[in-house]
Amino acid sequence: MREFRYRALSLAGETVTGLRQAPSVSALAQELSAQNLILLSGRPTFGLFGRGGRIRRQDLLDFTLHMATSLGAGIPVIQALRDVEAGMSGQRFGAVIKALREEISSGSQVAEAMSHHPDVFPELYLALVSAGESSGNLDATLAELVTYLEWSTDLQGKIKQALLYPGILATATLGLFLLMVVFVIPRFMSVFQELDYELPTLTLRVLAVGSFFQHWWPFLVGGVAALVIGLRLVKRSERGRYELDRLTLSLPVIGGFRRQLALSRFARNFAMLFGSGLDILRVLTLLQRVVTNSVVAAEIAEARRRVVSGDTLARAFAGSPNFPPLLKRLISVGEQSGNLDATLTKAADYLDKELPRAIKRLFTVLEALIIVLLGALIAVSALSMLLPIFQIQGQITK
Repeated sequence: MREFRYRALSLAGETVTGLRQAPSVSALAQELSAQNLILLSGRPTFGLFGRGGRIRRQDLLDFTLHMATSLGAGIPVIQALRDVEAGMSGQRFGAVIKALREEISSGSQVAEAMSHHPDVFPELYLALVSAGESSGNLDATLAELVTYLEWSTDLQGKIKQALLYPGILATATLGLFLLMVVFVIPRFMSVFQELDYELPTLTLRVLAVGSFFQHWWPFLVGGVAALVIGLRLVKRSERGRYELDRLTLSLPVIGGFRRQLALSRFARNFAMLFGSGLDILRVLTLLQRVVTNSVVAAEIAEARRRVVSGDTLARAFAGSPNFPPLLKRLISVGEQSGNLDATLTKAADYLDKELPRAIKRLFTVLEALIIVLLGALIAVSALSMLLPIFQIQGQITK
């Protein structure tokens, strides 16, 4: 899909402009024709905010909050969009909102207009808006989306904050090690080498490491780049992504954190989608697509298959190894009581409380590993310089 900036002519003779996603210009013309619009020009967008550009999560949150507040106060959708657009002039999101307003003014549903901008409005968002629009409770649905987006943004911020310090510490450790083995130690040892002094084995090995980095760094950089590109290519295939996620889940601490994160999102999204009026099969289909962990997504797909075959939701998840007994029990209780959305909301709240602990455990382990590594590198670097001095002192005393 590509994004086009188009100019079209309505049956009333008015010129309409906007942004729209389409596979090609001809497909764009057909889509506009279905809305009684004649395409005059359509150019793909490029640049910083063009093709491939992304809307910030905070922008989507602000937009949703404004729309929920406006609709809740009885302001019509078109007027609410016009108000939001006025506050975002010159931004790409402002152009998207303008396109929404024009399409809705032409008779499109809100969810239908949003679906033409999949890079802005994710599938989960569209499903909830569609359900809220169908039930006549779009303002309440948008208010629920605000809560969800705030939770998601806050969670993402906590994860980034937790990984910031270990990342800085790891970068500083690597930089210090390279500085020592590439510049400091070789210059210090050059004095002993000029005297034809036999250096200790540890010192020779450290010098060899420094020489390796000094002469082969382009290949090392290329190797790291090839590894990153290779991982991205592997993640593009369904099988490769599944194997990487399976490997990650098997790792100590990191695996538990990834599992906790996936289950928290599952419970939160399930409660929100099911509470909006979507049936279980539709909810499971959406969750299978939006869950970022392929292993958990595969278990959701298997559960959906079992529900289609006639199993209850609790029995469908009974054989899912990554779903803990407590979550399975809560699904069963919610299903039996008829309050599945409320029960899973409580489960999500519980999992959310556990997430900071999981983040703290991950942070503690990463910090400890980096500190141990830093200490080991400093010790090796110091010994490689001190051992020759100690040996000379020993020979002098003899």
